[in-house]
Amino acid sequence: MVGHSNDYDLKRTTTGFQKPFDDSFAVQGRVLWLPAKEDLPERAVRRAHGKGAIEEGIFNHPVVVVSRPAEESNVIHFNLITSLQGRRLDQLYNKSNEFHASRRSWYLPIFPTPDHPDALSKKTKKRFPTLELANQETLRWDSYVNIRHVYKIDLSLMRPYTNPEMPNAESFHFERESTLRMLAKGKSLTLYEPGQQYVSPRLKRSASDPLPESTGAISRMPEDTYISQPMRASDRTVADTAMAAPVPAQSDFRMESTGVDRIAGPPPKVPPDGEKVSALLSVEQIVEPLERFCRDVQSGTLVAQQRIASRARSIVTLKLPRIRLWQHVKGVTAVIIASL
Repeated sequence: MVGHSNDYDLKRTTTGFQKPFDDSFAVQGRVLWLPAKEDLPERAVRRAHGKGAIEEGIFNHPVVVVSRPAEESNVIHFNLITSLQGRRLDQLYNKSNEFHASRRSWYLPIFPTPDHPDALSKKTKKRFPTLELANQETLRWDSYVNIRHVYKIDLSLMRPYTNPEMPNAESFHFERESTLRMLAKGKSLTLYEPGQQYVSPRLKRSASDPLPESTGAISRMPEDTYISQPMRASDRTVADTAMAAPVPAQSDFRMESTGVDRIAGPPPKVPPDGEKVSALLSVEQIVEPLERFCRDVQSGTLVAQQRIASRARSIVTLKLPRIRLWQHVKGVTAVIIASL
């Protein structure tokens, strides 16, 4: 990546460092603004994964948070967002050779940017999904997330992302499903895993808050991934106050790039409402079926005995020689004994 276009850069209104924004909502999927290099301390940006120099073109661009480690909550890991200087991905890497195919795999489009040029089937659309922002928000230009490089920076140096075309947007963040797909694709491409995430006390659900009702299928969500939620009214005052300080105007981040998925199971669903059933059976529930079974056995035995006795009487009444009669009696006796 070698720099970005300044054709649409707006004149800076301030210099130096401004008051940082409310960092409670700096979570996975949140879009932030990385200031210009001259507005940052030396070596403020480092690689969070892999090796290599920090490229000049990453500054003065929006980024998406991919991790806020629990053990280092003042630091965020991020992927760069770029508009490729207004060009589409298939225009920048338009060949079918291995090099261009590899470079195309680094980028995921952000709606309403056209779909990935290699997403031609249902299967490949899963490999190269189009990401979406929550609340129907959009970025200023058609853009892509570069998932190939993961950087890190102190959170206090970042700025909120703004879009003049959406002045009422309070924050920009990716939808839950898009965030999961982006993290999964990044892991598949680079083997980078976010790890355990920091959760701000302000975002932790209090014990008195009711659980949300499930209205549909729950998306798979890693246990260590926290997805930002829209601000509540009580939070907006604090956030707006923190963001009230003027910040440098944000350019169109049209950067040209010519150089160089831990998901656990879904959260448990809320059980349907209904009467609670005890797991232990009562004495009556056990004794009654047992007594019924014993009565059935006794009844069956009595019927069998009556049938055998009837057969014995009919055989005895036959007019047979005494020897033959005695043989039959012994046979009947054996049958009776065997039947008991």
